[in-house]
Amino acid sequence: MTETSNPYQPPEADIEPPRPEGAAGQLLDPPNACSAARGGSWIARGWGLLQAGMGPFIGMFLISGLILMAIGMIPLLGMASGLLMPFFFAGWVVACERVRTEGNARFEDLFAGFSSHFAPLAIAALIYLAANVVATLIAILVMSVMIGSAAVITGGFDPNAVNGPPVQFMLSLLLGMLIYFAITLPVMMLIWFAPHLIVLHDQAPIDAMKMSFQGCLRNIIPFLVYSVIAIGLFLFGLIPLGLGLLIVIPWLTCANYIAYREIYIGDVD
Repeated sequence: MTETSNPYQPPEADIEPPRPEGAAGQLLDPPNACSAARGGSWIARGWGLLQAGMGPFIGMFLISGLILMAIGMIPLLGMASGLLMPFFFAGWVVACERVRTEGNARFEDLFAGFSSHFAPLAIAALIYLAANVVATLIAILVMSVMIGSAAVITGGFDPNAVNGPPVQFMLSLLLGMLIYFAITLPVMMLIWFAPHLIVLHDQAPIDAMKMSFQGCLRNIIPFLVYSVIAIGLFLFGLIPLGLGLLIVIPWLTCANYIAYREIYIGDVD
């Protein structure tokens, strides 16, 4: 009897290996497409996560904010503050994961990205910064063309007019802002969940950014709901001299972690 006809030979199958599981759980492929109502649920569940680590989360927000402000005030280094954002956000992700698994957060988690995943986070930050610069230049170019066209059509406008710029100028400015938002939104989608996927699942920078974009694209509607509520909370946080932001910003960051769990892990409570 030949080897190929052996009835005791175990069957063979060509199975594609799944995405690496990691300590945070198995990544869904493709990412989960959540319902619109989940956008509000992310914020509600984020509040519970914040309560479990309120002190460290507020401290992390204060320190990271002060560091970014200090760097932003230094000439030629202001742009570097944007490079630090993925690192600090990765620290928030690690802290949120610790709350989920251990029930508490640690202040030193803020700097976890610098020690454990420096290279991939740096690459993702550089790609994001370059894409953001290109998007900004395109928006400025389009806005300049629109303003110039409006000036030619109307014969120009008087810069000394006390009643403000003409309607054409305002419309051009509004159009430029909309174009800037339309161009930068995909760029933001690239980086939104990239730190989560890098530090919790050891994804390569390009793969993490692709997966981040895919997850955001499949959840446009719940993110719209999330954004409307987030804007309301942000405005409310500004009322008491901005002190409410000490709670609102960490709250929204925890909500973002909840969104990652639902979209990429399927952890729906």
